[in-house]
Amino acid sequence: MPSSRRPQPPSLLRRACTAALLAGAAVLLLACGGGEDRSKAQVRLVNASVDHGALDLYDGESRRVLASVGFGGNATYAEVDPDDADMDVTRAGSSTALASTAPALSEGDRYSVVAYSNGSGLATVVVDDNAGTPDRGEARVRVLNAAPDAGALDVYLTTADADLADAEPLLANAAAGSLTALVTTNATTWRLRVTAAGDRDDLRLDLPSLTLGSEQVVTVVLTPGAGGVLVDALVLVQRGEVSVQAGTAARVRVVAGVTASGAVAATVGGVTLMNGTGAPAAGAYRLVTAGASDATASVDGVAISVPASTLDAGKDYTLLVYGPAAAAQAAWIVDDNRLPTVSGRAKLRLVHGLADVSEAIALTLDFNPVADGVASGTASSPLQVNAVSAGALSVTAPGRGSPVWQAVDQVLVSDGVYTLFVVGPEANATGILRKDR
Repeated sequence: MPSSRRPQPPSLLRRACTAALLAGAAVLLLACGGGEDRSKAQVRLVNASVDHGALDLYDGESRRVLASVGFGGNATYAEVDPDDADMDVTRAGSSTALASTAPALSEGDRYSVVAYSNGSGLATVVVDDNAGTPDRGEARVRVLNAAPDAGALDVYLTTADADLADAEPLLANAAAGSLTALVTTNATTWRLRVTAAGDRDDLRLDLPSLTLGSEQVVTVVLTPGAGGVLVDALVLVQRGEVSVQAGTAARVRVVAGVTASGAVAATVGGVTLMNGTGAPAAGAYRLVTAGASDATASVDGVAISVPASTLDAGKDYTLLVYGPAAAAQAAWIVDDNRLPTVSGRAKLRLVHGLADVSEAIALTLDFNPVADGVASGTASSPLQVNAVSAGALSVTAPGRGSPVWQAVDQVLVSDGVYTLFVVGPEANATGILRKDR
């Protein structure tokens, strides 16, 4: 029986053949890497480590799939076989794994491998970049706490002028290394603030303007500030950009160590840190705007000179006011309040604020050396020591037959960070053992 189909004109035949050839070429290009292979998973590396420099990512076949990703770097996605998803993160140019992960990946899906410092090394968290799109006018947000030294954190999204005393955290008690569940909120420009978990007064980060776009899924990665307490942020848009959102504050405290119970007052960047407090005394940390310190200090109402200094965002500082009350000095000390990296240890350092001891001093704990060669107006490097419930501390100076200062039954708890300030005159030295964390 004759076919009922009408013959095609030559021009239509040519076009049909051309279309078939193009379709075949597309299949060949896909097979040869010319497009996204839907049988693979797509993975990117997000570097949230402040300690390890640029990083590389290797797949389960020991193939480097992403190279030299710097802090906050937005690496493009690379194909990884989901059936062989063992991945290693290394320093750029090295094949030695700093961290390894073997996540369950699905064909055609996308993932972010977030690498961060966990105190003793490098750790990873795999973020699923396949969350459902929110409705128009809404955004979905989650938090990854990649700042272990900062402890558990609360995250607030508020209007610009909202008082935290009247606010509830959008995401509460985000533990170090943990990824919270997604929360839906309005797509708008928010003020993002991060505090210690359960403590609205302990502010760790304040970003006045964080824009969440309509239908975006956003992961806020909290990264450690240099001092160990304040944090910064990386903002990861699902399948989109990664942006660095750094804080602009430093933390400063004043230690009054002058003789004769001199009354110490001090301001930094217009913030009053001490207001006529009699020595010896150690004030609490306060947030100040980073940059030129713009500091003033006085003893018994008489102004003293404060060295010019630039305060780096994210760091902690002590302004030490010490020496004879009638001829006091001021010195800046950078504080390292990162937690100990060894379980069961504490961190301890010595600050020399003695008024009439020009020689360098030393510190022992239970007769074990902790610090030596500590010059006047300076601090030793922190040392990790065994936690003790009744330790003996002893501060010595050259040429003395007995310690300059000593104390017994001192408590140093596990994971604590301590500074011993030794101030006042040698004949009546005072030791202030301050638990900084």
